[in-house]
Amino acid sequence: MFKIEDIDPIHYRKQTRKATLIVMGIFIVIGFITATLAVKWFGEYSSNHLVLNFMGAFVGLLITAAIVKAYLADQAWMKEAIYAWRLKRNLMYISNTLANIKEAVESGDEQAMKILRFYHLGLEQMHKLEDNNHALIDILAEKNALETTLNEKGIDLNQIEFDFKWTDDYKSH
Repeated sequence: MFKIEDIDPIHYRKQTRKATLIVMGIFIVIGFITATLAVKWFGEYSSNHLVLNFMGAFVGLLITAAIVKAYLADQAWMKEAIYAWRLKRNLMYISNTLANIKEAVESGDEQAMKILRFYHLGLEQMHKLEDNNHALIDILAEKNALETTLNEKGIDLNQIEFDFKWTDDYKSH
């Protein structure tokens, strides 16, 4: 179950910049080492050192991803970056079935309304965190119409939790 958290956008951007620079630094070091070693070890078998460099850098990327997953994902300075990744993942999961969810909302399905409300709140937070307030204008009318409907039905507007399983009924078969 994913839950939308209250995060200060300025703090978010500062922390994600910090996390990005650290992970990039790790990748640069590992990528240079693996690219150099690829040319050193396999250079006599290939005259195309550029391809060996790219292959070595790709191996460095894989090693960096494993290090981030195994050791860095739980660090306090990675919290905001991991949170944003999870939020985007949940929003993408909803957007994959969004047309069906919107159809269900039109026919009065309360669960679909809750999912769409979470989607609007999550999208709004992501745009604010990334300082992309212009994109919020696109969903404003739809968001306001849904809020009116939720108020009329007595459904709580604070839909800040989401579970992947909730969209199973809205997937195309």
